[in-house]
Amino acid sequence: MQRAAGIERTRRAVMDAARRHLVEAGYHGLSMERVAAEAGVTRVTVYRRFGSKPGLLEAVADDLAGRSEVVPHLREALDRPDAPDAFRGTVTGICRFWGTDPDLLRRLVSLAEVDPEVRDVIAGRERWRLAQVTAAVERLDGAGRLRPPFGVLEASAAAAAVTSFPSCDAMAADLGRPHADLPVLLVPLLTSIADLD
Repeated sequence: MQRAAGIERTRRAVMDAARRHLVEAGYHGLSMERVAAEAGVTRVTVYRRFGSKPGLLEAVADDLAGRSEVVPHLREALDRPDAPDAFRGTVTGICRFWGTDPDLLRRLVSLAEVDPEVRDVIAGRERWRLAQVTAAVERLDGAGRLRPPFGVLEASAAAAAVTSFPSCDAMAADLGRPHADLPVLLVPLLTSIADLD
């Protein structure tokens, strides 16, 4: 039990140091040695646990999802019996997730534009988000709720664009509101693609 607690403390210290380092210095400046020093562990410990910088980045992204209480609710939203409610729950969950750690997300999204290793990590998470949005739109389509001229492909693309981190982050900044408040604005906006009442 003590060993497990020690392992978790070490993991948490490394995650916190890596997050700080990514936000402050970016991926190219991410140093396994500096992360180890900040976490109070040896470089060997970090390499043994995460293998490489991309492995550490994957762990930071997984940690972000794990720290968010939203990800399990996103999965549950799709199980709601009412298709519009499932869609609203999906949009709400995505917006709330973006508010988990916007500084880190901002850095990761911008780094993904220029660094292939970061792009690979972010692309996997984006595919998952797009699958959630598409599943919610398919539920709307199955319930006959999509509005012409939107089919599943068009409605999924529109909903994915509106709920992307860059869109939500820009809107939150422009309005001076937290990301979690955005569904109140986005869901009515998305009524152009589907009947959500």
